[in-house]
Amino acid sequence: MKNLTRLSSCLASIVLLLSASIAQAAFPDKPITLIVPFKPGGSNDIVARQLGKQLSADWGQPVVIENKPGAGSDVGSAYTASQKADGYTIQIASVTFTMRPAIIAKQPFDAQNDFTRIALVGQSPLMLGVRPGAPADNAKDYFEYLRSKPGQLSYGATGVGSIQHFAGEILRKAIGSDIQAVQYKGGAPAMKDVMGDHIEFSIGSLTQMLPPYKAGQIKGLAVTSATRSESAPEIPTLQEVGVDGYEIVQWWGILGPKGIPGDIVNTLNSSINKVLKTSEFKEALAKKGSTPRPMSVPEFSAWMDKNFSTWIRVAKEQNIKK
Repeated sequence: MKNLTRLSSCLASIVLLLSASIAQAAFPDKPITLIVPFKPGGSNDIVARQLGKQLSADWGQPVVIENKPGAGSDVGSAYTASQKADGYTIQIASVTFTMRPAIIAKQPFDAQNDFTRIALVGQSPLMLGVRPGAPADNAKDYFEYLRSKPGQLSYGATGVGSIQHFAGEILRKAIGSDIQAVQYKGGAPAMKDVMGDHIEFSIGSLTQMLPPYKAGQIKGLAVTSATRSESAPEIPTLQEVGVDGYEIVQWWGILGPKGIPGDIVNTLNSSINKVLKTSEFKEALAKKGSTPRPMSVPEFSAWMDKNFSTWIRVAKEQNIKK
């Protein structure tokens, strides 16, 4: 009888283990929603759609892209934070996600604690994209022009505390200009006004900037990385043109609501990293001046913590606040 009881217990344990294994292997067994907290056309949207396309092919399940712009990305992020923590709603987040808490006293969520950190996707230098009618063809002359028009000029950003805003304000102070930020709901509408000569410039990722630059629709006068980009080696860095110590890069990562089970997080991380290592994804990002950046879950979490700390410090130093 004791042997029969032990056998029944062992069989029950085996069934539980097999059930857990099958459940894990089955993820995802339905469509996944990938939130983009910006309008279509910007770098977040471009990267998300390429990633979603390849994940869908790998999983055999649709990855549905939902754009939820507003409040400098807070609308979309708040939506993600409110969803069920089962891995079926995730979002793309950029460096902006770690910048906003540095300048906003109260967000509709806790950026550091209300999300599950899943994976880093890639990174890109930024480009100083200038309107085509600007009366200068190099950065030094352009900065002189900006200084010569006090109280008259504006540049485009995608919300207070966005990467475009941080990049623009740091540059403005470094060159001694009083050019003012105009806030947009995404990089695409900001660039539309740059191309239309309505605002002076926007500082956006090469993912977004290279196509209009190569088409002659904007002037690319400098990049924000410490070294020149292989995608546009003719464009000098801001450090080369006299803006000492200037270095900012755009990056994109994947987050989910707080509390996603660890096995699902690891499955998502593994699937995303698999995509990042493909030639298709590398080539898609390279065309936009960006590179994939695979990381483990702990590595990505440490990356996020470092970014939060960095932008709190920079916001205080540059007096960037809402």
